[in-house]
Amino acid sequence: MSKGLKGANYIDCKIIAESLKSASDTAYKAVMRPVEGTMLTVARETAEKAMAEYTEYEDVVVFLESLIQQAKDTLNRTPEMLNVLKQADVVDAGGKGLIYLLEGGLAALKGVEIKQEITEQVVIDTEVELDEFTSEDEIIFTYCTEFIIKNPIKTSEEFLSRIHDKGDSIVCAGNENIIKIHIHTNNPGQILAMAVKYGELTNIKIDNMKEQFRERLKENHKNNQKKKKYGFVSIGMGKGIEKVFTDLNVDVFLSGGQTMNPSTEDILEAANNINAEHIIILPNNTNIILAANQAKKISDKNIYVVPSKTIPQGITALIAFKEESNIDENIEAMTQAVNEVKTGLVTYAVRDTVFNDLEIKKDQIIAIYDGNITNHGENPEDETVKLISKMIDEDSFLVTLFYGDSVDEKTAESIKPKIEEVVEDCDIEIIYGGQPLYYYIVSVE
Repeated sequence: MSKGLKGANYIDCKIIAESLKSASDTAYKAVMRPVEGTMLTVARETAEKAMAEYTEYEDVVVFLESLIQQAKDTLNRTPEMLNVLKQADVVDAGGKGLIYLLEGGLAALKGVEIKQEITEQVVIDTEVELDEFTSEDEIIFTYCTEFIIKNPIKTSEEFLSRIHDKGDSIVCAGNENIIKIHIHTNNPGQILAMAVKYGELTNIKIDNMKEQFRERLKENHKNNQKKKKYGFVSIGMGKGIEKVFTDLNVDVFLSGGQTMNPSTEDILEAANNINAEHIIILPNNTNIILAANQAKKISDKNIYVVPSKTIPQGITALIAFKEESNIDENIEAMTQAVNEVKTGLVTYAVRDTVFNDLEIKKDQIIAIYDGNITNHGENPEDETVKLISKMIDEDSFLVTLFYGDSVDEKTAESIKPKIEEVVEDCDIEIIYGGQPLYYYIVSVE
């Protein structure tokens, strides 16, 4: 359009009409397969009206008012031309933008200041490019490739002739300063290699549409699922630990623990993937509680954090949960349950140290309870039994042992008779945890 106005000493209705026609023609030429119901249609019908009626007008203000009304009429019909707009109950955003530009020009000619309306706008991403596909197999050209050629040495028409058979959904338009390219292709590298001979490349963007299609199906599936009342995010390490939590109906199990804490963003993403009215997070580690609370603070979902500091505390909290109870009752019960379980850890020393008069050598086995090293030695199983003897009291009724990825099942099961010798009236469970770092995680309830 600016080319049509260039060099004019004054602007009349004829020049406006011709410049609109030039703009519409250029836009259609730039698109290999124009889609009606987009801003192309709004531009074309507005230009056609301008060319057909400009002789009837002398006042460019009145003429522009007439053209803007035509543009609005066309825009309102775009949902009838493009099914994706009709399904989303919206008009084409590009066409709406074109009308804003025309209204801005009209306001300038009138000398009227545009007052911004403070209205709540709803923007819906209709993903037109994926809408035509009902199956991933229908996507023949995988990569949506976009870029700009700065200061091109040849025209956009010449470059278009080079790439017209290299893909589909091609848009190639520009002037002496830039050429903008959009193409669906199976070989983005080939297109870029051709383009770099025309000038400097910038704003390069390549998207895998098959991957986008799969994500869209997943998102649609999630949105179509009925929202449940409660959802859970739990954090820990080990395949066995993960199975215990998923068996207790945890929706998302995030890998994390003493040496690899998930970020606030990780926790937030996990919560966002759950379609539930209330989402309860079990950090199961002191160092993760802060990140969980930060996720709760910035999320627009109903997130609750049960301050579990260990894996046994998280499991006990889940067992205390009741589906029929309301959220406040459940959070209170789960938080109280956290305080009713004792946790012990059996690992190895990473360096020589002295703790409470205990001289510990690097790689020796150490047992930890309530933040303190209680005993140390050379054998994980022996130190585990000693640890349990220090943890139990007259109220204890259950001892659960989660054995780690460096312990085999036979060795773990061999501890049970030894534990029975030091505990009375307690049930004993041996469960595969698969956790790294810790030979055993001990739970006493």
